[in-house]
Amino acid sequence: MNVSRRSLLSAGAVLAATPAMAEVAASGADQTLELQAAIDHAAANGGHLRLGAGKFLVSGLTLKASLQIEGVAGHTRLVALGNVDILNADGAAHLSISGVTFEGGGNGLVLRNCGGRISGNEFLLQDKTALFALDSRGLEISGNHVHDIGNNGIQVWTSDSSEDGTLVTNNRVERIAAKAGGSGQNGNGINIYRAAQVLVANNRISDCYYSAIRNNAGSNCQVLGNSISRTGEVAIYVEFAFEGAVVSNNMIDDVGFGISITNFNEGGRLAVVSGNLVRNARGGNTEGVTTGGGIYAEADTLVSGNVVENARDVGIGLGWGAYARNLSAQGNLIRDCGNGFAVSVTEGAGPSYLANNVIGGSRTAAIMGMDHREMVTGDLGKPGAKVPDLIQLKDNIIRA
Repeated sequence: MNVSRRSLLSAGAVLAATPAMAEVAASGADQTLELQAAIDHAAANGGHLRLGAGKFLVSGLTLKASLQIEGVAGHTRLVALGNVDILNADGAAHLSISGVTFEGGGNGLVLRNCGGRISGNEFLLQDKTALFALDSRGLEISGNHVHDIGNNGIQVWTSDSSEDGTLVTNNRVERIAAKAGGSGQNGNGINIYRAAQVLVANNRISDCYYSAIRNNAGSNCQVLGNSISRTGEVAIYVEFAFEGAVVSNNMIDDVGFGISITNFNEGGRLAVVSGNLVRNARGGNTEGVTTGGGIYAEADTLVSGNVVENARDVGIGLGWGAYARNLSAQGNLIRDCGNGFAVSVTEGAGPSYLANNVIGGSRTAAIMGMDHREMVTGDLGKPGAKVPDLIQLKDNIIRA
């Protein structure tokens, strides 16, 4: 289903009573011409199209005016005749579709320049993407169940870096594969690309081949209160040319890596990572390198009030080589990790400030100075350790 321009209202949305009412019964045969005629008639009269229970075999239906389409929930099926779009809408100021099942096609729903609400729907068994939204205008995606998808669950993109403002809330997203391969382009539960001012909140996301939430170059985005488990790579990824991100109050368990705020080399900077609970970061495979970590940040980022437990390699990592600037970690609890903190001391790196953190049960070191992947200091948390000038430590509590 491909919808472009103007606005789309949700399943369950209600329009005012209209004078025109058309009803079509399913025959199980090709009903493209019959259904197109009914759509045109109802739309021309400002109307309402009601579809009966059963299977409608159709292809390439088009809609260019406002219309409410209503089926019998769980029983009205529009089935694609071949590898074609079932319904294309272009220029419809208001479109409401409820009680209809769409079967066929590589993508579930494609939106371009749309506003409105997509809610209360189930997307399943799409070969490519469940829901793709490009250049949205006040869109809300909420309360949907997205599962068993070939490449990506929900994608919110803009054609260039610009304000989008889509709300992605209270969805259940699970079992997202990466059939088309790649190193993170696919396999994501919720994917933001270039779109700014997007809110991703209170979603339940699990079993994604790569990431649960991946924000690529979307500025001023918020990732809040999501429950995440079983991801192959980084659970929450904020990467490339973003400026501004808040990642707070997320529950993350049994993942390759917890949260990564990265790509200062591409201009990625400015974030708050706070109040998250990350457990059991077992390591994920990224370009042949396996790393298990809780939280990682590179530039102009405050990491505060987080709890990280049982991250295989490092609880919190600050900086990568020379890509480290203005990093502050305060009031975090790190327990039973390989290294508690891994902090870049490479020549050219900026300062890191660690204060009021509690670090317990570190298997290698509480605080380790790093040059990329190489440990170049002893445990800086031990009494009398010589701490590099790049690292400032204050009032941290370190326990065996």
